[in-house]
This record gives sequence, C-alpha cells and structure tokens, in this order.
Amino acid sequence: MPPPAPDPVSLVFRALPFGMAVGVGCQALVTWTVRTVQLGAPAAPATSLGSTPAVVLLVGTLAGIVLAGVACWRVLSPIGNPWRQTMLSLIAGLGSFALSLVTLPIDRRFGRPGLLMLAGICGLIALLLVRRAPTVGQES
Repeated sequence: MPPPAPDPVSLVFRALPFGMAVGVGCQALVTWTVRTVQLGAPAAPATSLGSTPAVVLLVGTLAGIVLAGVACWRVLSPIGNPWRQTMLSLIAGLGSFALSLVTLPIDRRFGRPGLLMLAGICGLIALLLVRRAPTVGQES
C-alpha cells in the first residue's frame, strides 16, 4: 500500500511563505552587499548600470527571485504536478520581490546591521517552515 499523499493545501501554505522568506532574505543580503561595496567608493557623479553596485543589485535581485522560486518548487515536489509547481513558484518568486521592498526602509533606519538581522529572521522563518513541510512519502 503506497504512503498517503500530503495535504496539498497545507503544503502550499508552507511552500509559498518559505519561498518568499528565502527571496526576501536573499534580497536583504544583496542590499547589504551593495551597501558594503559603496562604503569605500566615492559617490558617483552619474548613475551607471555598469558600476559594481548596480551590477550586484541587478544580478542579485534576479538571483533572489529565481532562488525563491526554486525553493518553493522543491518544497512543492510532493504535489507531483509541474504546472501547479511552476505557477506557485512564480508567485513565490515575484511575491518575494514585492516583499523585498521592505529592505529599503530597514536600510535607511537601521543600516547594514538591520539588513543582516532581516536576512537572519527570514532564514529562521524559512528553516521553521521547511522543517514542517512534508516530503514525498511522509504524512502531513
């Protein structure tokens, strides 16, 4: 007799916040990296997309979105439906981008230590959520 499948609704309610927490945590680390790179550099007279902070921000933001989607995809693997996994992973990735706007006021108010704290909180939330998520063959 095959093991019972996990409840897909509870799995989705764990996977989406997990993916978003991973994405926001990544974006907090990207913003921290940008601020760290900017520390020793003089202020740029004009905005340049070729500057190191701009490249780190653009590539890091895209990587955070993709990582949030991949994290959500992996947690949703017990569903076994690639279409649903893809759609929910897209929601997690783009949702994490929208939620990552919280890094701006945190950076302004608390600076780089606040960004590291946000990344740590997101990592803790993600860890708690993924530990509760069922895996293939595990009952929820």
